[in-house]
Amino acid sequence: MSGSRYLAITPARDEELHLPRLIEAMAGQTRPPNRWIVIDDGSEDDTRALVSAAAAKYPWIEVHHLPRNQARTPGGESVITRFLSRDVYSQFDYIMRVDADISFESDFTELLFAEFALDGNLGIAGPTLYEPDGAGWHEIRQPEFHTRGAAKMYSSACLAAIGGLNGSLGWDTLDEAHAMMLGFRTRNFRHIQARHHRPQGAASGWKARTAAGLSAYNVGYSPLFLWARAVRQSLKPPVPFAGLLMVSGYLQGYLQRRQRIASPEVVKFIRRQQVRRLLLRESLWR
Repeated sequence: MSGSRYLAITPARDEELHLPRLIEAMAGQTRPPNRWIVIDDGSEDDTRALVSAAAAKYPWIEVHHLPRNQARTPGGESVITRFLSRDVYSQFDYIMRVDADISFESDFTELLFAEFALDGNLGIAGPTLYEPDGAGWHEIRQPEFHTRGAAKMYSSACLAAIGGLNGSLGWDTLDEAHAMMLGFRTRNFRHIQARHHRPQGAASGWKARTAAGLSAYNVGYSPLFLWARAVRQSLKPPVPFAGLLMVSGYLQGYLQRRQRIASPEVVKFIRRQQVRRLLLRESLWR
C-alpha cells in the first residue's frame, strides 16, 4: 500500500472562499497525490488565479480552465467525466474525488488507504462529513454504505468495473449501488473526518430537495422506499415541505418520461435492497 499511486480530481466554480483550505489540506498530506486535476469551471472570482498559483508551486497539480457559458448537465459531474477517462485513472491505484469546499487533516488519505489495505473488497470509501452549525460543527450521519459525493476514494479496479463515473444527477448513488451489485463494499468511516464548509443544498434550498427526488428517480429508487424517505425528511428542519418537494422531483421523472441513468439490472438490485430494508430484513442498503 505504501507504493500505491493515487489521483485526485476536483471541480471548482467561484470557490475563492473555500479553495485555499483544500489546497492547504492537499499540500499538507503525509501522502500527497501523485497528480491532482483541478477544473476551474468558468469561475468569475479569484479561483482561476488561486489554482494557477498553486500549480506553479506544486508540480503535481494540473489545472484546466473552462469557459463560463459551456453547457452542463444537472448534477455537474459531467465536468469531472471530461477529465477522468479510463486511460487517465487506469494509471493509478486509487482515485479521490473531492469538492473544493472540503478540508481535512494531514492523515486523511493515509487513513483511507489503511481501510483499503484491511479490506480487499472495499471499492469506495469516504469520510464522515461535518458541516457548520452556528459557532460549531455537527456530524452528518449517513447509512453505513453511503459515501457522499463531496469526498470519496475509489480503488481503480472498482472504478473500472462500474465503467467510470456517470455525469448526471444521481451519480453518487449509482456508483455505490453498481459497485455493491458487482461484489465491492462501499463504506463511510466515522474515524475519518472531513469538514464540508458549504452544507449540502445550502445554495439552493428547496431546489436541492426537488433535485434529490429527481436523482432518486434517475437511479431507480423503489416508490415505496422513496415515500418512506420523504416522510422522514418532512420531519427534519430547516426546509418546509422537504418530503413533498422530494416526491415532486421523483414524479417529475415519470411525467417527463426521463431515461434513467441506471441499467435495469442496477435498478432491480437497488429496489430489492431497499424493500428488504423496509421489511427489516438483511440488506446491503443499511
